[in-house]
Amino acid sequence: MPQRLGDEKRVKAVIVDGRAASLAKNRIKAMGIEVIRTVKHPRLYETVAFHPDMVICPVGEGRMVVEPLMYEYFKKALMSYRVELLKGESELSRNYPSNIAYNIATVGSKAFLYSRHADRTVVKELKKRAVDFINVKQGYTKCSTAVVDDNSIITADHGIYDGALRNGVDALLIEPGHIVLEGFDYGFIGGCCGRIGSSLLAFAGDPSTHPDWAAISVFLKKRGVIAVSLFEGPLMDVGTIIPVLEIC
Repeated sequence: MPQRLGDEKRVKAVIVDGRAASLAKNRIKAMGIEVIRTVKHPRLYETVAFHPDMVICPVGEGRMVVEPLMYEYFKKALMSYRVELLKGESELSRNYPSNIAYNIATVGSKAFLYSRHADRTVVKELKKRAVDFINVKQGYTKCSTAVVDDNSIITADHGIYDGALRNGVDALLIEPGHIVLEGFDYGFIGGCCGRIGSSLLAFAGDPSTHPDWAAISVFLKKRGVIAVSLFEGPLMDVGTIIPVLEIC
């Protein structure tokens, strides 16, 4: 089972799928973290229309790039936080690959992305930080990548796993599936979790329900990371739990 929390320093707020926020808000607020709900993107298909990792890409140092149609909403929703929002260039549409421009996994000084479809503003901002790009053929890169710390990930995607190992990123390869995503056979490990502190990884659902929990638990423990379950039951792909990191 996930471990108990200590005196870990936590983020100020998290951005959560507006439909799933009610399931997680009590646990999140009990930790002193505020909940920012997403709203529906008018062009994405229903299953992912509220997923934050489809429309927001954190690029470091308190900056986030937001899809143009969602920019005004998040500008208001985040106005009380010391964050800098940048409007992306890519307007999303329903079908792949026109819906993946912001679905990018940043891991410390590296970023996993399908570069030919990545939003140009995101790419420009990451280049400013001298981030190394790891190009993969998985368009839903953030959905598929659980960021454990600044040099460790968990994924069920072989392309992301191989790219990680080639570029010095510690990675755990798990069995695909066992994560609920309405309308699909299964969801993805990155989509059901997010870092809420330097050593806290929050899960939408109970991570011990995953058949690879023993390996996941060992992987987290070796890195000093505590798994936090936000509600009971199976893991749910909610499009990542995105932390709001303020500019100091």
